[in-house]
Amino acid sequence: MSDAIRVSAVVMRDPEGRVLNVRKRGTSTLMLPGGKPEPGEDPRDTAIREFAEELGVQLDPLRLRGLGEFRSPAANEPGRDVVAHVFEHPFVAVDRPLAEIEHLEWVDPTQDHPAMAPLNTEHVFPALAAGIRAPQRLAVFTGSALGNSPEFASAAREFGAAMAHAGIDLVYGGGKVGLMGTVADAVLANDGEVFGVITESLLAGETGHTGLTRLEVVSSMPERKRRMAELTDAFVALPGGPGTLEEIFEVWTWATLGIHQKPVAIFDVNGYWQPLLAALDAMVEAGFSSPAARASLIVATDPAELFTKLAAWQPPRPKWS
Repeated sequence: MSDAIRVSAVVMRDPEGRVLNVRKRGTSTLMLPGGKPEPGEDPRDTAIREFAEELGVQLDPLRLRGLGEFRSPAANEPGRDVVAHVFEHPFVAVDRPLAEIEHLEWVDPTQDHPAMAPLNTEHVFPALAAGIRAPQRLAVFTGSALGNSPEFASAAREFGAAMAHAGIDLVYGGGKVGLMGTVADAVLANDGEVFGVITESLLAGETGHTGLTRLEVVSSMPERKRRMAELTDAFVALPGGPGTLEEIFEVWTWATLGIHQKPVAIFDVNGYWQPLLAALDAMVEAGFSSPAARASLIVATDPAELFTKLAAWQPPRPKWS
């Protein structure tokens, strides 16, 4: 795949379901907004930067969700292929093209268009019609301890291996200890990619994992959690303690408020999370949580089941909309 051109692209749909496409100066092909990464740049950061440069709009990284990675013939470079990380972002107003963009057009993805890039016709539009958003990356929250049963570490290893075999990269807190380190090592051992985000203080305490695909160092825990949310397409909690609870509840709350549109899940190992799930049901019964919010939280006991549910998940209506 080294001969392919790597790009990031953004799908944005208007209220009528039409997809924003652009045409670059000196070309005749309509394509998604986006472009090539700068050295060391994450594909999500590339998508946001390119959209701002081409259309003057700053996308919200928390609301950027992966649609898939696709390979197709390059639209404007004959004989070359493009490998595109494609992301979706909710509709925002776009007024005019900038930089090398000469024309923008909202296209009905269900209709044929003679000037459309192969990436759209072969991959993106069919994926939109299927309604499947298989996560490219999954943020895992889990314990910095191993727990008292070897079954927890065994389940973490199996989960990390399943992620790698499914082509799903790991985003996590960057540690080498406990179940979090076990998951990371399992993904790496099965040729997957792992992206860690750790604070300066934790790295100085020698808990950081030095063998990751990339390890970002930030100054504070709030920055760490936000950056992990920006880098992922979905969230899951494996067994853990108070920190795991705090992390998964925060991103689940964000989903119910519409701050992001990414699925949140509980991976239940040997019934570990059953008391928590019973407490959530009691919250609904007592009127402190809604059935819709409760239903939006995915629960699974098998990795394949979890990945299927993540791909089919639809965002709930925001609480105060």
